[in-house]
Amino acid sequence: MSTCHVSFFHAARCAASVLAALASGAVLAQDAKLDADCAPQLTHLQQRLYQRANEGPDVLRNFMFIRRGILQLDIHDTGVWANSVNEARAVCMMKLAQAVPADSRR
Repeated sequence: MSTCHVSFFHAARCAASVLAALASGAVLAQDAKLDADCAPQLTHLQQRLYQRANEGPDVLRNFMFIRRGILQLDIHDTGVWANSVNEARAVCMMKLAQAVPADSRR
């Protein structure tokens, strides 16, 4: 009679991989909320992706390629998401600029 022994280490690695894949799929699905100063409120991973996307497509591509097995994200979708965050920031900053009274602009 033989028994199959799954090591704790192997089970933990499998669980971590599954959780990372599930979590990374939801990373970009969330809309970025902006604070009062129009700074995006992002998770740690979102901050890293957003920073790399703003550094250029080659930087983003390299960052994602190195972590492709973990992140399982599409480069194009990530770029579109980063652009949407930039657009939301621009709209927010325009609203802030319009809300400032003319006297305080001097």
